[in-house]
Amino acid sequence: MSLTTVNSLEFARGSRFVEGAVPLTWLPHLANQLLERNGSLAVSLEGWQSERKSLVRLVIDGTLVLQCQRCLASVRVPMQVNSVLQLISAGEDWPDEALMDDQMDAIDASEELDVVGLIENEVLLALPFAPRHEHCELPKATGNEYGSASFLALAALKKR
Repeated sequence: MSLTTVNSLEFARGSRFVEGAVPLTWLPHLANQLLERNGSLAVSLEGWQSERKSLVRLVIDGTLVLQCQRCLASVRVPMQVNSVLQLISAGEDWPDEALMDDQMDAIDASEELDVVGLIENEVLLALPFAPRHEHCELPKATGNEYGSASFLALAALKKR
């Protein structure tokens, strides 16, 4: 991706379009969630105006390797984001009706919109709460009826 910051309103007014790949290493907040930091996400950013509104569409496509919350092994999670964002200038009212039906979100218009930060935020919002394999085994029991020493002590007290 050749643009790291853009003037968001000029980008939308000029109906500009940019696409490219963003390395996962550029996304430090996301890196904490990843088991593999190699690779990149395919990204496109498109600006336009409609009905006196300045809009941008952010499309993200790729695969992330996260930790399965059931078996704790790695799980490949497809990441597909298609967000339409309305740019709100300073002093402009925030829309209510469009936000209510989830057609789009609104963000502050900025002369220096951090595109990589926007990409990272959208990916973080799209991450599954508890990633897991579609079919995986539960972790094996330790062979101990009560699990840990703490529970063994509680079980012994209960038998008294």
